[in-house]
Parts: sequence; structure tokens; C-alpha cells
Amino acid sequence: MDGDEAVLRRGPAEWNAHARRRRAEGVRADLRTAELPGADLAHADLARADLRGAVLAGAYLMSADLRGADLDGADLSEAYLIQADLANARLVGAVLEGADLSGADLTGACLDPSFTRSQVISDVLTVWPD
Repeated sequence: MDGDEAVLRRGPAEWNAHARRRRAEGVRADLRTAELPGADLAHADLARADLRGAVLAGAYLMSADLRGADLDGADLSEAYLIQADLANARLVGAVLEGADLSGADLTGACLDPSFTRSQVISDVLTVWPD
């Protein structure tokens, strides 16, 4: 069986089917330290995925489901997270410089204490954690 990163590299459609099967088995996607700079992951189901230390710089994550994902230490610089669902995601130590969070939902997300909104692109539709 291919590892999670290999399946994700084949695109969101194949990944989403794989993720649903794995979740039904009670298995969390293991994408720790995945190297996916510039990858097209639009609409990918990455809910609850372990993405600690992953390199997603410049990745296209528009409308991706990242609810409850662990992105601690991930490189999301210049990533396109437009309308992504990041509710309850962990982003401690994540690099977000230049990321586009327009319309993203970060309800309940855990951001790094040093995070400032001036580091990212956002709009009036971006939902920030309390």
C-alpha cells in the first residue's frame, strides 16, 4: 500500500477517496515532514491530518478541509489557503509569511504566540480565532 504522501501527490480526487477509507478504519493521515511545495491540493480532505513539519510553501489549498489538522512547524509560506477550513487546527511554529487566508475559517485554531495578521493576506471574510 502506498504511503499517505505518495497518494496525496497523485491529487485531491484520489487523496479524498483514500482519506475517507483511512478515516473509516480509524487511522489518521500521517503527512509529517511531507515535501509538497507548490502542490495542487485544492479541495483536499486533510481533516485531522498530521502535517507537523510539512513543507507546503506555495501550495494551492483553496477550499481544503484542514479541520483539526496538526500543522505545528509546517511551512505554509506563500500558500493559497483561500476559503480553507482551518477550524481547530494547530499552527504553532508554522511559517505563514505571505499565505493567503482570504475567506478562511480559523475558528478555534491555535496560532503561534508570535503570529501577527500583518504576516498574511486576509479579508473581511476571514474568521479568526477568539
